[in-house]
Amino acid sequence: MSVRIETQRLDGATSTGTGFYFNFCVQDDVCIPVIVTNKHVIENANSMTVFLSVLNDDGAIAERKERLEVNGMLGHWVMHPDPDVDLCVLPIAQIVDGFADAGKPLAITPLDVSFVADAEKMSTLSAIEDITMVGYPNGLWDEANNLPIVRKGITATPVGSDYCGKKEFLIDSACYPGSSGSPVLLFNEGTYREGNGIVLGARLLLLGILYAVPIRNVEGVITVTNIPRVYSHGMLNLGFVIKAERLLEFEPILNSAMLASQSVTIAG
Repeated sequence: MSVRIETQRLDGATSTGTGFYFNFCVQDDVCIPVIVTNKHVIENANSMTVFLSVLNDDGAIAERKERLEVNGMLGHWVMHPDPDVDLCVLPIAQIVDGFADAGKPLAITPLDVSFVADAEKMSTLSAIEDITMVGYPNGLWDEANNLPIVRKGITATPVGSDYCGKKEFLIDSACYPGSSGSPVLLFNEGTYREGNGIVLGARLLLLGILYAVPIRNVEGVITVTNIPRVYSHGMLNLGFVIKAERLLEFEPILNSAMLASQSVTIAG
């Protein structure tokens, strides 16, 4: 689901962020696959590497990982139309096809619109829900298997409300540099509460995308900042999350011209 994004910036600094696979379905059997992350993860990047996993002939994930250098594609990132929303997507249909043509099909488990918790679904959730976050905190990962780190936490503000009037909410979880762009999921197994009842089964919803944390400086002043950098200030173990419904605002941008060059057909 998640991918590791390493960037070298124009000032020579390096940083790590998180992206994840997502499919925008524009017709019943046609979709545009993308990698989702934050704008600040890729801004001022001079070069960028995304680490991908490929499948063996038997369909199992291969031991080797592929380094995708996207230096020539830095201009292909599509920015969210609202400059105040820290989201961007990279259409990857041509990348997926290129690896497949080379006999190295990518191991991709994408989310799609059906997993997005829209406003109606958010309104049915409890004020406090367990959350799961998948990413690369402080750049930490299982390098041998190309796997991210899974973190747990809870919602710190009700997801059905817009925190401070923005389509955002807070989570109570340890969030560190490298976690920017991590999908924040509601994942239940066995039983879970929905509305006034208890449901038996499993549930997976994309609640949002982590993008910032509040930090406390030595004077005790609290500020909100993006998180691809390292700070010596105190962390509050809270995270700011953009609601997943804002991903749907990319769909009008992924127009017919992009559909012709960056779409794939889903097998029936």
